[in-house]
Amino acid sequence: MRKKSRNLVLTLLFLGLGIAVILLAVNASRVFHNALLIGYDARQTAVDKVTAAWAEPYSAQQGFWLWVYGNLYPALGLGVLFLAAGIYFMKLYNGQSERSAKITKTVLSNYRPIAILVLVTAVFSCLHARFLTVGNFTNILKQISHYAILAAGVYFAILLGGIDISVGSVAGFSGAVGALCITHMDTPLSALVAVVVCLMIGALSGLMNGYFIARRGLQPMIVTLASMSIFRGATMVITNGAAISLNKTLPGYELFSALGQRSLFNGLLPLPIIIMAIVYAIVYYMLNITPFGRHMYAIGGNEEASLLSGIDVARTKAAAHMASGLMAAIAGIIITARVASATPTAGEGYEMDAIAAVVIGGTSLRGGEGKVLYTLVGALIIGMLNNILNLTNVSAYYQTIVKGVVILTAVLLDARSQKR
Repeated sequence: MRKKSRNLVLTLLFLGLGIAVILLAVNASRVFHNALLIGYDARQTAVDKVTAAWAEPYSAQQGFWLWVYGNLYPALGLGVLFLAAGIYFMKLYNGQSERSAKITKTVLSNYRPIAILVLVTAVFSCLHARFLTVGNFTNILKQISHYAILAAGVYFAILLGGIDISVGSVAGFSGAVGALCITHMDTPLSALVAVVVCLMIGALSGLMNGYFIARRGLQPMIVTLASMSIFRGATMVITNGAAISLNKTLPGYELFSALGQRSLFNGLLPLPIIIMAIVYAIVYYMLNITPFGRHMYAIGGNEEASLLSGIDVARTKAAAHMASGLMAAIAGIIITARVASATPTAGEGYEMDAIAAVVIGGTSLRGGEGKVLYTLVGALIIGMLNNILNLTNVSAYYQTIVKGVVILTAVLLDARSQKR
C-alpha cells in the first residue's frame, strides 16, 4: 500500500513539475516572440527588440523572463524529462491499481482520438500564441471542410474493410464539370444545374466502383486506383490542362461561389463549415439509426456471417461506394467554389488527408469498427497539424513527411490495439 501511494504521489509530482516548467518556458517565449521554437538569430533579434523598450536596470520580473528565455531549450528538455518520469510512475501505479489501469485503458482505446485532440491542442497552443484563437480555429474548420467531407466518404469504404483512393480525383473532375456548366450556361439556374450534375457524377463514379468491387469481386485498392487514374485523366481532357476560371459577370457565379466563400452571422460562420456539419449529421444518422448502418458494421466485421444472416452484401457495398462518390462530389463543389476556379490538379493528394483523418479517428483498417464523428476529429487534428506547421513557417515539403509519419503512427496504434 505504501509503495502504491508513493507511485501515485510521484506521478502527480513529476507531471505537475513537467507542465509547470513547460508553461514557464512558453510564457517566457511569448514575452519576446509569438512562436516557441525559432532559431538562435531570430531569438536574439526578438530579445533585442523587446529589451530596447525596457528601462535599465531591468526589474526582477524582466530579468527572470530574460534568463528563462536565454535557457529556453534546456527548460523545455527538463519539462519533457519530468513528464516522462511522471508517465513512468503512472505506468507503475497502473500495475498496482486495477481501477487506474482500467481508466487509462478506456481513455487510450475508446476515447483515443479525443485524447489525441486534447494533447495536440495543448502542445500546439504552446508552439504559437495565435493558435488557440477563435479566428484561427474558424479558419482551420473552413480549411478542413472539403477533406473532412472526403474522409466521411472514405469512412464508408474503410468500414467495409476496403478503401477508396479515387475520392480526390472524383472531387477534381466533379468540380471541373461544375465550372464548365457555369461558364457555358447563360442563366442564373446554371449554379443549380452545376451542383446537380456534380452530385450525379459523384454518385455514378461511386456506383461504378461499387459494381466492380461488389459484383465482380475485384479488390477495392485496384478498382479505386483505376478510377483515380481515369478521373484524373478525364479532368485533364475537359480542362485541356488549363484552369477554368469563373468570371464574376457569369449569371450563376454568385450563387455557386457562395458555397465556398459566403459566411453567415456577420461573417462568423463560413458556409463550408455548415455544409460539413450537415454532411456529418446525415452520415451519423445513416450509420447509427438506419438498418443500412447496422449492415455496414456487420459486413465489415464478418462478411461471410452477414451473407448467411440474409444481408444483401453486394447491394450494401454498392450503396456505400455510391455514398463515397457523393461525398467526393460535394467536396469538389466546395473546392471549386472557394477559389472560383477549377484546375487540372484540383483534389490531387487529398485522398491522403482523407485516409489519414479516418485512421487517426480510430477506424480499424480491418473494417467493422469505428465512429464517424471520430473521423471528423481526425480531420480536425490533421487541419491543426497543417495550421501549426504554417504558423511556425515549416516548409511544405516537410509537412508531407510529417503527415506520412502521423499516418504510420496511427496504423501502428491500430495494429497494437487489435493485438490486445
